[in-house]
Amino acid sequence: MTTALATWHAACNRQTAAREEHRSRQFGLRPVVCSDDRAQQTGKPMLPGEVWATQTLGASQPSTRSAASPIRVGFAGRRLHLGHLGLARTAAQMADSGAHLLLFDASDDSTSIVDGFRTAVCHYAGASVPDQLIEYGPDLRRWQHQALSGLRLDRMRRLYGWDSRTPASALTDLEAMISFFLYTPAGMEEGGVALVDAMQAPHSALLPQAARAVDAKVPELLYRRLFPSLRREGERGSVREPSSVVFVDDDEATVQRKFLRSRTGGRASVEEQCSLGGDATRCSAFAMIELLCPPETAQRALDGCLSGRSCGDCKAEHLTGVVAGLRAATTAPLRSGTSSQVGPAVRQAAGALHRPPPRDATDLEAAIAERSGVHRDQVVVGHGSTEVMDWLFRIQARPGGKVVATEPTFELYQELAERHRLRYAAAAWDPSTFTHDSSALARLADQDTALCVIDVPHSVSGAVGQVTELLDRLFEALPDDAVVLLDLVYADFIRTPIEPASLLLSRYPRAVLFGSMSKAHCLLGARVGYALGVTPLADRLRAQRLPYTMDSLAIAAAHSALRDDQSHQRTVQASHEARARLTATLQNLGIAYVHTEGNFLLMDLGTRHASVTRRLRSSGTPFRDGRRWSMPGWIQLHLIDVPFVEPLIEALQQDTTGKNGTSSHRPSLHDKTFEGPSVP
Repeated sequence: MTTALATWHAACNRQTAAREEHRSRQFGLRPVVCSDDRAQQTGKPMLPGEVWATQTLGASQPSTRSAASPIRVGFAGRRLHLGHLGLARTAAQMADSGAHLLLFDASDDSTSIVDGFRTAVCHYAGASVPDQLIEYGPDLRRWQHQALSGLRLDRMRRLYGWDSRTPASALTDLEAMISFFLYTPAGMEEGGVALVDAMQAPHSALLPQAARAVDAKVPELLYRRLFPSLRREGERGSVREPSSVVFVDDDEATVQRKFLRSRTGGRASVEEQCSLGGDATRCSAFAMIELLCPPETAQRALDGCLSGRSCGDCKAEHLTGVVAGLRAATTAPLRSGTSSQVGPAVRQAAGALHRPPPRDATDLEAAIAERSGVHRDQVVVGHGSTEVMDWLFRIQARPGGKVVATEPTFELYQELAERHRLRYAAAAWDPSTFTHDSSALARLADQDTALCVIDVPHSVSGAVGQVTELLDRLFEALPDDAVVLLDLVYADFIRTPIEPASLLLSRYPRAVLFGSMSKAHCLLGARVGYALGVTPLADRLRAQRLPYTMDSLAIAAAHSALRDDQSHQRTVQASHEARARLTATLQNLGIAYVHTEGNFLLMDLGTRHASVTRRLRSSGTPFRDGRRWSMPGWIQLHLIDVPFVEPLIEALQQDTTGKNGTSSHRPSLHDKTFEGPSVP
């Protein structure tokens, strides 16, 4: 959190403390003016900015919290709204040290509220956060009966102001609240912290007595600010007044309308606004920006407010970001990842490591053959596609032999050529399609050519082109003993249909197709690759393989991943979602990119390059700098899933330093691939 945003939170906290002064005195709440001050006083981690007061019962100071201490979170209602999102962010910040969330659900629709809340917590945490939902079962009922036995109705009547008109359901509500504060499931530390609001302060008067009845530890209570009403100053948003709060399930038009009509902290006149600046502590519009947009965006909005910018201009600028932030916080993006079946399969295989693995891995070859639609004799597995490619280079090597490839491309091809003492001849790619130039490759092909390397999609640009037309042209030019290495390790992500493997091998018997389980199956660490070729050529490759080349753990991982088609499709779809999200941003900013069919994207940042790549490095986001391919100003980023590309999106949106398409050395962008630029 920036200093200015922390100051805004502190000012909002002071206002809340002033409004709740009577309740603070009555129940012993300790206002938190600034989280930084509290951190210095207690030596504890800084509290989230929305925490305006604390309360400890039975001790003068709160005890030190461990990672095993629960963070108690309770929520109710029928519809998820901004107040729940604020609670989710606070919970995510509190769980940053690895603590578990202990969820207590009193909502009318548990499934939607709990699932939506969990999604929001993961969004704000940037990762999954462990939690446990308390189920209402026999153990909890017995515990509640014992806890309530320590309370007396006369005290509750005085505390809550109950009279003859109070509904009996008030006792049920109290029972749920006592459980929220005190109940701890087996295996978790008692106490911890409970995230509450000022309306729950009266419950604290009963907690010590109820805790003694069940021999439980009372948690430290952290009081959060409630999300302000969009309509009236000094009030909280209320579900009874829909115009005062944004609900997660509001449609986009409704969210836009509520934001544009929300109360601001503007001054009485334009002159006062210009001279004094706005008051963001009174502005519900800024509260939405601060909650839903990246901190850098909120900081810019706050700076503009303090400098006297008009509220209308501020809302117009941040309308799209607020809507997008709401959807991002409440829509769980697909996540790429290894199949959940791999772990158990590998653990089971680990119990038999005293035995040798299969000598030839024929069962794995059969499983890959079935998935690829070819005969099992046409599959050759190895320790990664790199190893199997090495075998192909080896059997094709001869004195004076040559390898033909496209540049730029995957550096491995040249390394393998040099390893086997083959000359490496490269043809520049087609600058209008960012893929192989069949005419240029054909001109390089001569009687010395032993191997031609084609990657589909192209390993730098992700472009595909016309595969069969390219192969037809090459085989016309290549000598009869030359082979085409067709690298298809990214083919799982291709949306443009290409010929099935069986048809390609039938039509081009001197082509060898390479695949990998590192990409769409997420088994990079297992190193499982394979080649598909006609049987005589596959047999020649297999002859290069040492016995027992595949270890038992890799084989077990590969078999389990092949069986889990749902996980495979989820990873592919997650990449497609990341592609759509990132390319939409690039279009909005006018940044050129190449239409990709792989799980990576090549884009021209122009003079934005230095600023954006600096932000990517600081966030730990890996990327490839285009200078490695003599393309200054360009970068390539993998499209793993939406969370993976978010740092680049944020860096692009925050950057104001450069213009697009100003790289001094870059390919032409006039092809139809760049209609717009286009979104796949």
